[in-house]
Amino acid sequence: MAARKQKQRHPSFIQLTVASVPRAIRFYEERLGFQLAERHPADKPVWASLVLEGQSVTLAELPSLVEARQFGMDQEEIEVLKQDARAFARGPLGVGASVYVAVADVDAFARKLKKRRTKALLAPKTQFYGLRELQVADLDGYRLVFYSPVEAPPPPAAGDG
Repeated sequence: MAARKQKQRHPSFIQLTVASVPRAIRFYEERLGFQLAERHPADKPVWASLVLEGQSVTLAELPSLVEARQFGMDQEEIEVLKQDARAFARGPLGVGASVYVAVADVDAFARKLKKRRTKALLAPKTQFYGLRELQVADLDGYRLVFYSPVEAPPPPAAGDG
């Protein structure tokens, strides 16, 4: 009998390369309120999927060459892995990457983060394009922009700065 294809619960997600998956899991759960959905391997995860309000973010460490071979990566994939490892060695992991995550009420979410002693980079602000946003940096430098759609503010009047 053929194996049933498992339906993917979160068809669209982003994967962030992090220095330590266990460390990142703790931050995303304890400080941001995500829930752990999966991790592999269970005893010392190098990959994890976390969910907030139906949206999935995955976290992964770059595997060593030995691990890459154990995971079944072919030579072409290993060459890309080596390129990634060189790039990550040159600078911080998350610089320049922003991940937008929708929340029901960004101001209520900001209050929850404050109770969890999570400092925002920027306080909630309504942007000209109709999103109210709150920015937070994770432990690896990725910018997480939590947002809620709102009515766009009116354009500034002529003569305003």
